[in-house]
Amino acid sequence: MNARSADPKCVTRAVTLAPVPEAVAAGRQWSRETMTDWKLDGVADVAAQIVSELVTNSIEHARTACVRLVMTHAVETLWIDVGDDDADSLPARRQAGPDDVCGRGLTIIEAMSDRWGISITGYGKSVWCALAAPQAAPWRA
Repeated sequence: MNARSADPKCVTRAVTLAPVPEAVAAGRQWSRETMTDWKLDGVADVAAQIVSELVTNSIEHARTACVRLVMTHAVETLWIDVGDDDADSLPARRQAGPDDVCGRGLTIIEAMSDRWGISITGYGKSVWCALAAPQAAPWRA
């Protein structure tokens, strides 16, 4: 599902992903295509990494029927929001050891974004983050 706001300075796109490992690559690809369409190539790699971490967290830790990925660009800020149906399983930042293969996701999100947080929603929870994303050129239709 793709949507576009009526405000030309604010655009939003959303996609629903199945809670399967292949969704991580699909979410990364979708985010890169969105950054290209919005002419935000300067943040494409960071956005793809953040999407990868957040979608992975939902798939691995939430009991959910789907993962909702929403990206919004407004006032030179890119908002990335990943939601799932599981409000009981809230993510927590952990201190991963040097040999740990997991436990770094939220630390990566914190390092790559300007701010992040968790919201309880009507359907479960949402983990979101924001990063500076100046507009390079006018929006494409």
